[in-house]
Formats: sequence, structure tokens, C-alpha cells
Amino acid sequence: MIKLINICKTFKTESSSQQILDNVNFSILPEDFITIAGPSGCGKSTLLSIISLLTTPDEGKITYNGTNVDFSSQKQLEKLRINYTGLIFQNPNLISSLSVLENILLPADYKKYGKKSIINKAKKLLDEVGLSSKINADVTKLSGGEQQRVSIVRALINEPKVLFCDEPTGALDQKTSGQILQLLLDVAKKNKTAIVMVTHDNNIWQKGTRKVRLQEGNLIEMA
Repeated sequence: MIKLINICKTFKTESSSQQILDNVNFSILPEDFITIAGPSGCGKSTLLSIISLLTTPDEGKITYNGTNVDFSSQKQLEKLRINYTGLIFQNPNLISSLSVLENILLPADYKKYGKKSIINKAKKLLDEVGLSSKINADVTKLSGGEQQRVSIVRALINEPKVLFCDEPTGALDQKTSGQILQLLLDVAKKNKTAIVMVTHDNNIWQKGTRKVRLQEGNLIEMA
């Protein structure tokens, strides 16, 4: 579904440079649950940002379902992001002045689905994550776990093929973290969505159906 071919990325300052990714080759298949670990600052978030088309690699090629990604074409990037990707971060990044539903609808593709269908989809997903009664709630009144559930629904609203998750439970306590992870896996399975997750939590990393480590610019898949 998604292929990375010889991806390279170097961070440069006036006095030094650091190669974060060194000829990385990797594939993401439908319904994968891929967990990515590695030392702090090794480039895990950068890798996720490149795969999800938010950051341009210095070298190499990415294909989405056989289509070569042209990072100079904002039109193509926007189309691929809408059709393929959903993003979940450690911070839910909800807009405090908007309700739960309004936050969920921000990235919605009305041209593809229509407003009525999108709202029905949002209601269905909110029910799946146990927040149907909070649809019109003020997001600032929600707990951290509830806010992250809203961000999960927002990420799924366009029926993405892949959810890219950057430490989605990193700001939560252990109990809530476990609940959110299981919820994420259940909802993704129900919607046939692959997950690529960066995590520093070894327990979460071990749950991946494919476990990889980023070390010295190389992506190593573990048995």
C-alpha cells in the first residue's frame, strides 16, 4: 500500500549536520499494526512525518498504492492525505472554541461524502468510542482520555487507510493509556485501518504485529 524507497533525511545547522534517515526501505500493508521505537532524538517523529507526507525527504521515493508521491505538488499531497492518512498526536490539538462535533468535522471531505453522511459517520464513531452523549460538549470540559478519543474520531472521519500515531498515549496515565490503546486497535480493526505508531513505551511496542526500531538512521524490523 505504502512503500519507502531509499529515504534519506539530514538535519543541518551552521556548525553540524546529522543524518536522521539513511536509505530507509520499508512497506506498510493493509491492516498492519506497526510500532516504532528508538532512542530519543533518533528521528522517529521525522520518519512518521515523512511517511504521512508532512515532511519532504532529502532523497528517495515514496509510493502510495503504486503512485509516486510528488512532494512539489501540493494538490497531489492534499489528495493523498485526505484519502489515505489520519493523524493522532500526543496532544489532541483540539480547538477550545469548538464543540466535540465541530472539532471532528474540521478535516472532513464534504465533496467526497456529503455533509449528512459525514455527520452520521461522526455520530457512529463517537458511539464506538463511548462519547455519543458528548457530541455537542465543550472540549475543555473533557478529560485527557476523552479528548484523545475525540482526536481518534477526527482522524478516522475520512476513512483513512492508515492512522499515523505519534506517542498517542504519552500524556496519559497508565490505566487511561491502556484503554485508549485498546480502543484505537478495536476501532481501527472495525474500520480496516492500518496503524503506524511511534512509542517510547516498550509494553505498547511489544503489541505491534510488526515491531521496528530506528537505530543510527536505519529501520530494523524485529522478529
